[in-house]
Amino acid sequence: MTRLHIIEVSEIVKIPRRAIAAVEAGESSINEHNVRLLEFYQSRGIEFLGDLTFGKEVGRAGARWISPEKIDLIKAGDYHTEMTGVSFAGARSLLGLKQAAVAEKSGVSLNAVVKLEAGQPWPSSLETLRKFYIDSGVEFLGWSDVGSQLSYGVGVRWIDDSYSKP
Repeated sequence: MTRLHIIEVSEIVKIPRRAIAAVEAGESSINEHNVRLLEFYQSRGIEFLGDLTFGKEVGRAGARWISPEKIDLIKAGDYHTEMTGVSFAGARSLLGLKQAAVAEKSGVSLNAVVKLEAGQPWPSSLETLRKFYIDSGVEFLGWSDVGSQLSYGVGVRWIDDSYSKP
C-alpha cells in the first residue's frame, strides 16, 4: 500500500529483508520484528484489520488506509486518499499472486492490471478485475467524498472466514 520496496522498508526499520519477507508470509516468530513492522506501517497511515478470537487464527484479515469516520472531520492532508475506490494492488497481495497470474486468471490484459494497480483509468477492464477479486474472496473497503471525488479508508480484507491466505 505504501509503494515502498522491501529494500526501503528494511533500511528504514532496520530489519533484514529476509525477516520482513517472513513476517509478511506469516512465518515469523520473532515478535520484535512483528511489532516494529506494525508500528512502521501504522505510522504511515495503515490500519491492520481482522477478527481475533483467542486460540484461533485471525479471521477476515486485511489492511486499509486510516480514514476519518465522518466527512466533517477531514482536514486537508490528514488522511491518505485514492482517486479510485479500490486497491487492486492490495487485493492481489492478499491473494498472493503476481500481476501476470492475475491477468491470466481474470482474462484482463497484463497492461490493464499494471495500469489499474497504479490508479490509472482503464474503464474496459476495471469491473472485470474488480469482479475477479470479489469472486476470489476479497472485500474492497473505503468510502468516497462526492465533492472532492477522493476515496478514504481504501483497502482490502477477506470477505469471510471461508477465505484465507492461499
